[in-house]
Amino acid sequence: MNPADDPLPAVLLDLGLVPVDRPLPLVLEQVSELAVEVLGRQPAMSVTVVGVDGGSTVSTNAAVAAELDAVQYRLGDGPCLEAATTGHMVVVEDSAGDPRWPDLARAAAAAGMHGVVSTPFPSRESVVGGLNLYLQPPLEDDADLRERAERFSRHAVVPVANALVHGRVRQLADHLQVALESRAVIDQAKGILMERFRLTADQAFDALTRVSNQTNTKVRDLAAGLIRTGEFPPG
Repeated sequence: MNPADDPLPAVLLDLGLVPVDRPLPLVLEQVSELAVEVLGRQPAMSVTVVGVDGGSTVSTNAAVAAELDAVQYRLGDGPCLEAATTGHMVVVEDSAGDPRWPDLARAAAAAGMHGVVSTPFPSRESVVGGLNLYLQPPLEDDADLRERAERFSRHAVVPVANALVHGRVRQLADHLQVALESRAVIDQAKGILMERFRLTADQAFDALTRVSNQTNTKVRDLAAGLIRTGEFPPG
């Protein structure tokens, strides 16, 4: 390929411009579209996250990627888990002949996926995980394809990891906002009970939790109803 016609440099720049403040599936979709430009055909891609209960796939562009991930989670070993936990890229040149993970090799070969590139998140302090590429052609005899897949993966994992972290931070902020709003509603309801029944703050909260248990109603919903209607069930 004429270097002037090679799309890889432009794609690598485009990966750096992928907005990470969007949902992870949309980011992975954009990354997948860029992969086609440099790998010739769209690889099956997935995002692995490793927690205390093992690995899980949090996003994918193809069912086969999730299926091959699941094989590794069941075994507790494989390129996606090794890359995520060690921080080093793992490459399977040809699943048909790779002796490291025979069960995965058989499943991948049966699915027509011979090349695998698993790339860890650049920083594993906040989230342990990685980006997985499953490719139909083997990488064993195609040094150019292997190099392109590796270079693409090293750049593509950055917006993917950032989108995942951004989404988690936003979710945490949303939960915190809900908690603060719930606290404010409960405090207002406590104030009403304290004034109405001459209770202390602790007694008012005990009354809310007691009626909450008796009526199988969340404390926040019970408090909101009291504020809205002024009514409080006897308990």
